[in-house]
Amino acid sequence: MRQKRLPPGFRDEFGEEAQKKAALSHSLAKCFFERGYTKINTPLIEYKNIFDDYDLAVQQRMYEVVDSSQERLVIRPDLTLPIARFLANIQVNLPKKFYYTGDVFAMNQAHRGWANQVTQAGIELVGYASEKAELECLLIINQVNRLWLNNQLYVELSDARFAETVVDALGLTAAERTELFEALFNKNLPVYERLIEAYTENTLYSLLKIWPRLFGSIEEVQQELDAIILPMSAQRLVNGVMQMAQAVQKLSSQKVRIDFSSPAPQPYYTGLTFRGYIDGVASYIVSGGRYDKLLANFQKEPTPAVGMGFDLDVLASVADITLPQAKPSYVYIGEDAWDVVADYVLAHPTYSLVLADTLAEAREQAAADGAILYVVTEEGVKADA
Repeated sequence: MRQKRLPPGFRDEFGEEAQKKAALSHSLAKCFFERGYTKINTPLIEYKNIFDDYDLAVQQRMYEVVDSSQERLVIRPDLTLPIARFLANIQVNLPKKFYYTGDVFAMNQAHRGWANQVTQAGIELVGYASEKAELECLLIINQVNRLWLNNQLYVELSDARFAETVVDALGLTAAERTELFEALFNKNLPVYERLIEAYTENTLYSLLKIWPRLFGSIEEVQQELDAIILPMSAQRLVNGVMQMAQAVQKLSSQKVRIDFSSPAPQPYYTGLTFRGYIDGVASYIVSGGRYDKLLANFQKEPTPAVGMGFDLDVLASVADITLPQAKPSYVYIGEDAWDVVADYVLAHPTYSLVLADTLAEAREQAAADGAILYVVTEEGVKADA
């Protein structure tokens, strides 16, 4: 018989692994709900054009299907854009805070070993222009860090506008921007250094030389920046990031880093961005930022918004969480004892019927599962010795 297997990039979850992920999902949802967020669920399938502003990682593709009208559909690779689509079509009084939990899908090349299905839990704060919205996200990240990550999480801050502000000052064409960003963001230093040779006489050359090094601790990045003069527009962005970094650093045991040399998590971000990671773990645990223009892409007025999402698969792989150990109670029904057991199990809704035909089998099951066994007969109920 031919073995039936899962497609590459997918896996089953069961037992302690599945319980740990479910416990984290439940705890995050409870945290969001208690902080005044409204639950939102969006469909797994969306029209492909919903994700026109979504950037997949290198060599990733969306899962595409065609409906009965020959419209191109995709299995969602992101959860923020469907919420933006929802808000553009449904009259919702803003500002409003939403939370979600769901799976996203992207097709990776098989040899890369990446998951094609990822579970996310996140929030979207829509209609909030204040930077306190970003701070709210960072407070939640710090809470997760303290509760489950033994204060090992680094929060990495940047601003999605910084890179564009620099190349605007340089006056680069679209093609030149793309080429420079590709070399910078991919850390291809030989190509990057060759490209910036054309600007040796430009006042921004000193910035271009240190740009690939503009990441690290607050002190390390500030030391690099102190040696140069930035355009006023870029300096304002740097000041904002540094102020937020100093505020976050005051939170309980929170480690903070700055990175002006990497791209924003997604092209729809328009302001402060943040990521959370642990040294030695390849993937980010959480990422997010401000996206004030996203609703405008859905033929709505620009609306200020901030969002973030936790990767529950990565979080579950590193979280220090103690799972509750169940001590089940089993009930064995003796002959002609249904009238007695019916009242008994109704009075004890957490008790489970032991699925065995004989008392000996019931004892074996209870022993294997670490359960307490109660035996019900016409005479009544007694705990099995």
